[in-house]
Amino acid sequence: MRFLPTNQIWRYWSFERFLDDVGSLGVADIDLWLCNQHVNIDAHDAYNAREVVESVGRHGIRVRTLTPEQSNPKAYNIASLDPGIQQLTRGYYQQIVRLGSRLGAQRISLNGGWFLFDDDPAKAWDAMVSMLAYICRIAESEGMDVCIEPLSKTRYRLVMDVEGISRALGEVNANNLHATLDTGTIARNGDTLDSYLKALEGRIGYVHLTNLDPQVFAHLAWGDTHGVLDPHEVLKKLEAGGYMGDCALEMTKSTYHDCPRDVLARSIDTLKGCER
Repeated sequence: MRFLPTNQIWRYWSFERFLDDVGSLGVADIDLWLCNQHVNIDAHDAYNAREVVESVGRHGIRVRTLTPEQSNPKAYNIASLDPGIQQLTRGYYQQIVRLGSRLGAQRISLNGGWFLFDDDPAKAWDAMVSMLAYICRIAESEGMDVCIEPLSKTRYRLVMDVEGISRALGEVNANNLHATLDTGTIARNGDTLDSYLKALEGRIGYVHLTNLDPQVFAHLAWGDTHGVLDPHEVLKKLEAGGYMGDCALEMTKSTYHDCPRDVLARSIDTLKGCER
């Protein structure tokens, strides 16, 4: 397996510092979160794609995954029923595919979006399927996969469990659409990793390798003493389920912002201690 750090907890640091830090730890592959502090992908007049491409090249870093901004209240919602937001969302993903092509990225990692409380969830689902099909088409033209992640269970989300992700994959029916499994979210939802691995055999394209503290709504780093998941057991189940692909080290706890390099180093050391 390949462990891909994300720049999310470097949000108060420069993009150069993120690249310096991961490079100093011997990391060559990353999952690039498209936060505007680092990648101005939606600021068309100041779009810094060239600088991003040059920076990762200069540091010898490879971007394997692009993870867009896509959560409420961001404007880019693949399940929106608003024609204006749909237009913005199509343009946003066009930009993402262009950047992914320049970087040689393998995939876009996204979620199923959300619906407004006064929307019809069935219509929002149909809008999501239509937009996913569009994103898959433009991504396929550049040789990229699209991976959709079930999120924690809330009233306004559409894809939150194995039934939802299976239905989405079936209705979109695109060869380059796969599932993302988030190990921490699966546990938080009261589901099991085994059930996802069994139901989605052959359709898993990505894993968010996360730990959790049930009392804190955040993705914990491996090596955080508050985490309740056993990394040995998680990696063993993934391997037994036939998954040996890329794993994003998605860490979102706010206390990590002060010392992201140390958090990443501890996480990598913990995971490498689990390898056989």
